[in-house]
Amino acid sequence: MKDSDKTASASPFINRDTLTNNLVQKMVLQRGGDHTVLSDEGLLASRRALIPDDYEGDIWVFGYGSLLWNPVITISDQIRGRIYGYHRQFCLKTEVGRGSPGNPGLVLGLDIGGSCVGVAMKVSGDAPIHELDLLWRREMLNSSYHPQLINFHADNGTDKALKVVTFVMNRQHTSYLKDCSIEEKARMIASATGFAGPCRDYLIETHKALMELQIKDHYIEEIYHAVMSHS
Repeated sequence: MKDSDKTASASPFINRDTLTNNLVQKMVLQRGGDHTVLSDEGLLASRRALIPDDYEGDIWVFGYGSLLWNPVITISDQIRGRIYGYHRQFCLKTEVGRGSPGNPGLVLGLDIGGSCVGVAMKVSGDAPIHELDLLWRREMLNSSYHPQLINFHADNGTDKALKVVTFVMNRQHTSYLKDCSIEEKARMIASATGFAGPCRDYLIETHKALMELQIKDHYIEEIYHAVMSHS
């Protein structure tokens, strides 16, 4: 691995402890200015609206970005496959975790159109609903996504689609970035850093995870090489 490919830390800041203790939420609130941060009650209501407390059956989550290399929740199985109607896109500005108010970074969202190859991950553990609540604290902190149940089509030839929990971009959110060049996105990713670490590390880990899964994404490749040119 080249020096430019190395991440700053092998231990992600966003983990079970920081989510359970609401440390991420507290750091966002301390920064101030973000009136879209959901309370614990709001997060619970959002999860229950999609997956109620008395839900029976297997729960699967779709991973397409950082969930591939830092799922946080307990996973017992995973299947590679594709969803339709959304594509992987660096379209979510971050002024906290991977950026700052004066130098925001960019992280991935599922934006409208096309399709996306990723992984369906089966939630396990003694309390799968509790695992989902951790996931909501991770993904729905400031309501920049819309949680949805969508069809996932496995690569293993199974005809029946699998229902997966995923989080699609909220285009009405103030952090949604539209109509931005690859070069500008690369500049933002290469230069930004926040309490979760440099934004470029987020890209590097995602690129590495996709390669290990043998998922070819030309868009990610283009941004990856553009960011590396800034190093």
